[in-house]
Amino acid sequence: MRRNNLFALLTLLSSLSLSACGTSQVDNSKLVIGMECAYQPFNWTENKANEFTLPIDGTNEFADGYDIAVARYLSTDLGRDVVIKRIEWDDLIPSLNSGSINMVLAGMSSTAERRKTIDFTEPYLKSDLAFLIKESNIPAGNSKDNPLSYEGLKELFRGQSLVCQANVVGDDIIEDYFVSASTYNIKHSAAQQTYPLAALDVQRGISFAMPAELPVVEAMSSLEGLGVLYCDYSFLNEGDLEGLSVNIGLKKGNTELLNDLNASLRKLTQDERSTMMGEASRRSNG
Repeated sequence: MRRNNLFALLTLLSSLSLSACGTSQVDNSKLVIGMECAYQPFNWTENKANEFTLPIDGTNEFADGYDIAVARYLSTDLGRDVVIKRIEWDDLIPSLNSGSINMVLAGMSSTAERRKTIDFTEPYLKSDLAFLIKESNIPAGNSKDNPLSYEGLKELFRGQSLVCQANVVGDDIIEDYFVSASTYNIKHSAAQQTYPLAALDVQRGISFAMPAELPVVEAMSSLEGLGVLYCDYSFLNEGDLEGLSVNIGLKKGNTELLNDLNASLRKLTQDERSTMMGEASRRSNG
């Protein structure tokens, strides 16, 4: 009888342990997506619904952007409802691991550090690096076909301050490639909570420039007096080049959803992705 009671007790403790740790199965019947809803053109907030938006859970507001276009595509292709949850950037991965959401679809890159705690799909967008800067500070002739070299960037930024959103690859680029070039005396402004706030720093002259993925810079350049500085970013190492791609984040071990999402994304052509991002960028500028 003691043996039976001990067996029952061990079974109960084992069950409780499994439910308390991260090994319990994730509910994938819906796509429960976390995003900031404040990261143009990937995602942002609208007060009214339109043909491009999805409702933000628990609010009377709606989300639009490239991430929403991808979410709508995945919903149709996989035949699953979508729930959009608005979550601060720093809380996205904790929310994923706690089970509050089962996907981070928020313009997040798969980096070595993040892969320690969560899994990622294949990229759903690959981009270029660019800088947001005052139009008056853009060198003559700068264009996609005539980008500024790394040496040219450092010379342009000499003695200036650079800013970015916190905890994104652009903020690391400032420190690793520009501040570290000590002879140029380039400074690192305090990181802002969002890209729009960092862009305002540039517009107000608090900081000189902001690095980010090209679609983000193009969206922020709609602010008066700002423009896009194109650059040759071949100076970046492989890990930072990864940061120019964006991936969907998933809880470690959720292979069912990972496989479903990768299979669905492989059907989405590069032309379709480019069209979706172009339309999102135009809407965010409107």
